[in-house]
Amino acid sequence: MEKRDMAILLLALGLVVVMGIVVKPILTGKSPDLSLPGFFQETDSPPSTPQVVLPPSTPVRTTVHTPTPSLTWNGTPMDLGYVSVGTPTPPHTLSETSISPGYAPAVTTETTPSPIPGLLTASFTAMPREGPLPLHVQFTDTSIGIPDRWAWSFGDGTTSSLQNPRHTYTREGSYQVSLMVQNARGGNTRISQGYILVTTAEEEDVVIEGQRGAKVVPGGFIEFTVIKPGSSIKIRGHAIDLPEGTRIRLVVEDEGKGKISVQGGSIKEYTFGQVTLYIDETLKERGMVHEILVHEYGGFISSIDLDIAGGSDNVRILENGVPVYYPDEQSPLSLISLRPDSSGVMILDCYWPESMYFKGAVTSYYIS
Repeated sequence: MEKRDMAILLLALGLVVVMGIVVKPILTGKSPDLSLPGFFQETDSPPSTPQVVLPPSTPVRTTVHTPTPSLTWNGTPMDLGYVSVGTPTPPHTLSETSISPGYAPAVTTETTPSPIPGLLTASFTAMPREGPLPLHVQFTDTSIGIPDRWAWSFGDGTTSSLQNPRHTYTREGSYQVSLMVQNARGGNTRISQGYILVTTAEEEDVVIEGQRGAKVVPGGFIEFTVIKPGSSIKIRGHAIDLPEGTRIRLVVEDEGKGKISVQGGSIKEYTFGQVTLYIDETLKERGMVHEILVHEYGGFISSIDLDIAGGSDNVRILENGVPVYYPDEQSPLSLISLRPDSSGVMILDCYWPESMYFKGAVTSYYIS
C-alpha cells in the first residue's frame, strides 16, 4: 500500500471517531461511550463491602429504625398523626375487678316526657249515684286530653271548680250533672240528665244509751231553714244573727264531743269545740259554739253519724219503744244520719268520755 492510500485510510478512521464522540451525543442526548471492547467498564455502583461471617454460635440482633415522617410550615414542625403499627391489642372487657376504687361508671337514666295537653273529651263518674237523703256523692273526673280547669254543676244550684269534688245532696229528687273541662287547646262539656237520684230516707225512732264513750264523725252537719225572726248563734264569742228565710248549715269539724238538743220545733243546743257556720252556702264563721237559739225551723236535714266505742258495759237500744238485742253487745256501734224522731225530738249527749245518750231517729245502725 502506498503512503498516499495509508493517509486516506487514517483520515477516514479519524472522521469516524469524531462522529462517534461529537455528533452522536448531540443527536441522542447520551454521554459518549469511550470504553473499548475487552477492557474493564466503569460503573456507578459503590465498591463491594467485604462480608463478615460470624461463627454460628453467636446470635445476631438486628434493629431497624424507621424514620418518622415530618413536615414543617414556615419552619414550624407539623404533627401529621402517624400511628405506629404493631401487634393488635385485644379489646378490654370491663369487670367488677377492673374498676378503679372511687370511680363510678356513668349511669344513663331515661326520663319520662311530660304529658302534652290534647283535644278534650269531658267525662266523669260518681259514687254512689242513688241513695237516701242526705246523699254524699264522690265525683271523679275521667276526661281525656289532660284538662287543667274544671267547672261542675250538680243540678241543685251548687257548683265546684275542683277536679274531683265531693258533694252532699240535701233534697230529694233527680239531678242533672254537668262538667266542663278546659286546657290551652280548648274545652268540652258533658251533661248527664237524671244522673243522681236522692230518695226519702227510711227512719227508725230509737233510744240508745250506755256507759261508753261516743263521738260525732267529723264532717257531719245539720241543715235547716230559719222560719221565724229573732234566731241567733254565738260562735267563737261572736253573736251572729240568723235572719228569717236563710238556709243554715252547721258542720262539726273536730273529734265530735258535744251536745245537740232539738225539741218542739226549735233548736236549743248545738255545742261542739269546732263548728263551721254557713249562711246561704257562704262561710260565715268557724269556732266553738257557745249558744244557739232557733225559734222555728223547716227542711231539717242531718248527716250526723255517731260512733260508739266498744266496751264491757252493754248498750241499751230501744227501737220504736221495743228493746233490741244484738249478738255482740260489747262491740262498737255506729248510728247513721241522726235526726229528730217522729215527735220532733233529737237529743244527743256525747260530751262525757265514758257515757253517751241519744234519743231521736236514724236511717240505720250497725255493729262496727
